[in-house]
Amino acid sequence: MKDEEKKSMEEGYVSFDPEELKNSTQEGDPNDEAYELLWEATCVSSHVSDIDKAARSTDEDNIYPTTPAEVDKMEELVNKAVAALQEPNDEFSQRISELRDIIAWSRKRHWKLNWMIIAGVAISAFILACMIGGGQGNINEASARVAKVEAWEEVELVHFDNLDALLHSNISGCDTKYKYDSPTNWYHHELRSVAWNYAEAESRIADDKEALKTEENETMIESHKSSIEDATERKEEAIERFEELKDLDYKGVKEIALEEAEDGLSAAKSGAAFANFIIVAFIMLIPLYIFASRPYGYTISRYRREEKNLGRIQKVAMWLSGGMLAIEGGIGFMEIVTKWSDGSTTREDDGTGPVRLVIKVLLIGGAVLIFCLTSTFIMLYATITGLIRNYDWSEVKKKVAGAAEAAKAKYDEARKEQK
Repeated sequence: MKDEEKKSMEEGYVSFDPEELKNSTQEGDPNDEAYELLWEATCVSSHVSDIDKAARSTDEDNIYPTTPAEVDKMEELVNKAVAALQEPNDEFSQRISELRDIIAWSRKRHWKLNWMIIAGVAISAFILACMIGGGQGNINEASARVAKVEAWEEVELVHFDNLDALLHSNISGCDTKYKYDSPTNWYHHELRSVAWNYAEAESRIADDKEALKTEENETMIESHKSSIEDATERKEEAIERFEELKDLDYKGVKEIALEEAEDGLSAAKSGAAFANFIIVAFIMLIPLYIFASRPYGYTISRYRREEKNLGRIQKVAMWLSGGMLAIEGGIGFMEIVTKWSDGSTTREDDGTGPVRLVIKVLLIGGAVLIFCLTSTFIMLYATITGLIRNYDWSEVKKKVAGAAEAAKAKYDEARKEQK
């Protein structure tokens, strides 16, 4: 069968209207029985409703068989029609040929690959691969923090008896990235965080209490009271944290800092491992999708309407992505051109360049995100349903069940011997 004919079969095409079959002969015509059998052959599909059968009217898309039994039934009726033909003619032969083509097409497997979807999932895998590179960087940074803490040398630490003394002290915190450089840096960073949290909570409480003196709106009164409760809780947490820190010596500081750094390393490794798992899953999804996308013709016919709905989803996603890219392409950068008295000109951004650049990046990112998410959803759905619908797993289930039973019997026997 030529490629064009295969495509026609897949799209539900025949060159005749099935209704023509019932009108091809008149009463008493010697070929009346043969054409009647052909009409019945076009009605074996479950897509042909009882109402259509009663009205002797059906759409050409609905004549395609949707199960192996329907394929066999159609072939049986076609063979009976050929046997019942009394006066051969070209029209009948053409109808028979097309129905036999449908039967042959329905019994074969066909590739149903959507290369646009494959491209979308491949892009998703590439993006994830780039993210994993960043994950490895996080692991390296976390490992470096652990190494720094392990290499600390013992020093004397400045302590404070109470929070008031800490608040009025002149110790300075440090940037987070320098926090693990020394025990002093870590200790001062934690103390300054406690002091800031405590001061911020007290300030919030004072402001809300002051506002309550004049507030009359019930909603705002409740809002201020809720804010006071939250700030009080933060203040108590700050006091509790200070009590944990105030008497720590070098050994205690190192122990807590090392535990903190190791927790960060574990979190970084977990994040990278999860990202690796996801990208492997994406990579494995593509060959699984290809393997699952070889349905029989009758399966394609059975789920043609579902496939059309998935196609609509893809078209909407492509329309949205294309629209966002079109908008992005229409956003240009504005320049102010100044001509000077000496004939020279200078160009400079009108001040909106950074904003325009952000908008363009967001539009491109949004278009790619929609494309990738839609592609992943459709491929995942097509893979799961394809594996279920296009292959018979009954033998595999029997073997797995048999192996499980054998393993259980062996385990039970081993337990009996132990007793």
